[in-house]
Amino acid sequence: MRNLIVVILSVVLIPAVAQADEGQFFTMNLVWSIVNFIILIGGFVYLYKKFHGENLFKTRKKNIEKLIDEAMDVQQKASKRNNEARQQLDQFEKIRHEIMDDMNARAEREKQEIIDEGNEIIGRIKKEGGRIADAEIQKAKESISGHIQTQLYALSKDYIETSIDAESQKHVTDSFIRKLQ
Repeated sequence: MRNLIVVILSVVLIPAVAQADEGQFFTMNLVWSIVNFIILIGGFVYLYKKFHGENLFKTRKKNIEKLIDEAMDVQQKASKRNNEARQQLDQFEKIRHEIMDDMNARAEREKQEIIDEGNEIIGRIKKEGGRIADAEIQKAKESISGHIQTQLYALSKDYIETSIDAESQKHVTDSFIRKLQ
């Protein structure tokens, strides 16, 4: 209470001292300012008591404390949920890494299987290609051989007809026939 009086007097007297003119400390304006201030303070005190200001502030204080407690509870629940979410996220990341590792291993196995199958197909193609090439070479040899024999026969016949006389031809033919028998 003493502090309140000191504050009130300080608020009223300091401006009065600043406005004092010609050595007169208390002027009529100061008196009326003090009276107005006292009336204002009296009005505040009257309204405070009439509307149970003390209870109003106590209720307001209790409401604020209740809101603070509720906010702390919400913060604790949010913190707990945040920790749970982080744990779930960590578990999810662990599972995701396991799944990715498993998928990579499967992909690597499938890749190796495809490579092995491709190599096997290449081997079969080479083998079949070699067999087909050998068959074609054999056909070509037979075709060329038949063609060469025909050409050789024709050339031999022309050569024999032009270079050997009829009696020598008969002798060569008879000799050939005896050898065949």
